[in-house]
Amino acid sequence: MSKLPLIWKQPVAWGDMDAFGHVNNVQYLRYFETARVKYFEDLMTGEKGKGPIQPVVASLTADYKAPVTYPDTLEVKLGVTEMGNSSLKMRAEMYSDKGYLAVVAHCSIVMFDFVKQRPARISDELRQFIEALEAKAKE
Repeated sequence: MSKLPLIWKQPVAWGDMDAFGHVNNVQYLRYFETARVKYFEDLMTGEKGKGPIQPVVASLTADYKAPVTYPDTLEVKLGVTEMGNSSLKMRAEMYSDKGYLAVVAHCSIVMFDFVKQRPARISDELRQFIEALEAKAKE
């Protein structure tokens, strides 16, 4: 198991399953989205969460390791694995409460200035918050 700072418990709903009797592949991306939003909500509180510069998804991939069925709860672990000037890479691992790794997902996030309509530099303040959160997870 990786040491990723955000741990989110995601209950699997009956409606998350598809005709094949397991959680639909798109649903895992929604779970990843929920954890990712939570991660940024925790970092970008107050004034940091307002303004024209916000994180947007540039790319997203998922590697499905094993199917999940209802009832279950997934432990979603998420963190930043790399930071550039205006972008960062995130990794999520989703573990079934039944004891196995179900999905590994990766995404690239770009800080985007919605006024100027172009990528924006990751602020020093946000970078420091991310670095501190990631370091704490590795302790």
